[in-house]
Amino acid sequence: MKVTYSPQDQAIRKRAAILSVLMHVLLCLGMIFMVDWKAVHVTPSVMEATLWDSLPSKQPAKPVEKPVEPTPPPPEPKPEPTPPPKPPEPEPKPQPKPEPVPQVKQAEQEAEIALKKQEEEKKRLLDEEKKKELEQKKQEEKLKKIQEALRKQEEEEKLKKIQDAMRQQELDAQQSAAAAAVDPSVLSYYMGLMSRKIRSNVNPGLCPVSNPELLVDIQMMNSGDISGMPKLVRGSGDAICDDAVIRAILAAKPFDLPDDPAARKKMVDQIRLKLKPRG
Repeated sequence: MKVTYSPQDQAIRKRAAILSVLMHVLLCLGMIFMVDWKAVHVTPSVMEATLWDSLPSKQPAKPVEKPVEPTPPPPEPKPEPTPPPKPPEPEPKPQPKPEPVPQVKQAEQEAEIALKKQEEEKKRLLDEEKKKELEQKKQEEKLKKIQEALRKQEEEEKLKKIQDAMRQQELDAQQSAAAAAVDPSVLSYYMGLMSRKIRSNVNPGLCPVSNPELLVDIQMMNSGDISGMPKLVRGSGDAICDDAVIRAILAAKPFDLPDDPAARKKMVDQIRLKLKPRG
């Protein structure tokens, strides 16, 4: 009976045959290379003998090498101490709950607070009133000082006026006494000389035809010169004429003065000269 194989069985059989052949080849190769053929064929031992003329000298024995001691293994690292466990955290204490305030007690507290506010307000008003009184006192004292200063100033002014009046009286008395001692004709003579000298320097065409009379104060010096500018007391009514007279006074200086000391002093102090520009 002929057995038929499927194509798959045939392929498996071929593979098995190939593997079988490969296994046999590998087995043969292992036997060839692993067997020591020299050990199999034992060669006979041969003895050799050497003849010596003399005995060989004894060689010093080689030092015995001490066996190398193995190095001790490194010490094993000590294990680090484990930290002590943390103590457990204390549990939070419960906060005491505020006890409810009775309403009556709360009303008393409110009344005390209101009373305290009233007392503070009263105290504040009293302080403000005291401050106002203090400020008013300061103002009154300041006013009194001002009044006192004004009173003193008025008294000083009055005293000064009285002293000035007394001094003026003394001066007038001295001038009266000096005038009484001076011969009026001497003064009249030198005043006439001054007027004529001034009129000679005045351009009469600059003054009105009515020939008004001018009054001029002149401050004289002992040398006969003029001290400062002449002061026009009463003018002619024409500014051009007045300027012409002032220029004529300045051009006429110096003037002649009397030799008599009393008469000279009378002219030097201050003289009021009457002038008519047209003569």
